[in-house]
Amino acid sequence: MKKISTVACFLALLVFVPTVLAQRTAEDHYKTSYSLLRNRDLDGALAALDKAIALKPDYAQAFAQRARLRSMKGQIDTALVDFDKALQIDSEMTDVYVSRARIRMMRSDMKGALSDLDNAIVRGHRSDDIYSLSAQLRMMSQDTEGAMSDLNTAISMNPSRIGHYLARGAARERSGDHDGAMADYNHIIEKFEQKEKERLAAGKNARQSQAFDITSPIISGPETSSPDKDGKKTMKTESVGAMMVNTGPGMTAEKMEYLPNVAGAYLNRSALYRKKGDSEAAMTDLNKSIAIDPSFFAAYYDRGREWQKRGDLSAAFADFSKVIEKHPRLAAGYVERGGTLLLMGKEADAEKDFAQALTLDASIASMIENRRAAAKSQKDKEPK
Repeated sequence: MKKISTVACFLALLVFVPTVLAQRTAEDHYKTSYSLLRNRDLDGALAALDKAIALKPDYAQAFAQRARLRSMKGQIDTALVDFDKALQIDSEMTDVYVSRARIRMMRSDMKGALSDLDNAIVRGHRSDDIYSLSAQLRMMSQDTEGAMSDLNTAISMNPSRIGHYLARGAARERSGDHDGAMADYNHIIEKFEQKEKERLAAGKNARQSQAFDITSPIISGPETSSPDKDGKKTMKTESVGAMMVNTGPGMTAEKMEYLPNVAGAYLNRSALYRKKGDSEAAMTDLNKSIAIDPSFFAAYYDRGREWQKRGDLSAAFADFSKVIEKHPRLAAGYVERGGTLLLMGKEADAEKDFAQALTLDASIASMIENRRAAAKSQKDKEPK
């Protein structure tokens, strides 16, 4: 009897050991994918995940990570399939709901994206980033009140993140609360200007903008959770591969976000000043926005419009040319430069810009007609 038991145990081991070894091999491939990713070998990382999934078809983490890498390569449809599979295997992977929300957002599925974020939050994935993304989706869905509620939560969780104030200012502006919007923009600008004063007082040069080329979103590692003071779990992820090209020495992701948000605060505040009829304050803010982030095409666009109003057509032409240089597929840039050229008496060049604008966006025809009419009206007012 004892001999039979020993044989049975041995046979069980023969069945169990290959399974364990296969599982370990799948885990090894999964870990290897992170090592390859750190070395910027995206294709190698994907191949490692393919091997992990082939050995372990119910490997939810591998499906989720492969989805993230596929989204980096622009393979949105297959990334969504992998996210779906990961959640079918493990419906409690809260970070996957967040990642899938981003994919659905790219596919203009705002309802689905919001549902994913709600699922993540209900399951304990609470962070200011999640609420900020939710607010962005609600703004795109015209739910301004819901967006402000989410942004209030984001700010309460991380009051030092200036991007949340910029977003809330925009939401307040859309709802007609211009004073509230101004307060949010002022908050960002006052913080920035105080830091600049401190830098100068310390004998350091003022902060300068740096150029960045972001080729993909940050890829996050396995999630961990820790209870907050209310007993709810807050999810955290280990960032293991940013896959970005940093062309500014010494710059960090935080600084990369910081400067555009400050430039955006000056830009948005300038629009409020224009609504109040304070052209000088608006122009001052636009100049500061451009000085902080020279790549910000929207500031050149608004400043070009201000130059037009002031009759400085050369300056307007230069700014609209900057818009086109930085955003060559923005039809409105060609329209505004074309309108400026008409006012300068350069009809042939203006029509070239108008033609290019229509090539990019046929729906902009009425805007072009408005510029032609404005130029004709201006010329009719000139003394004969």
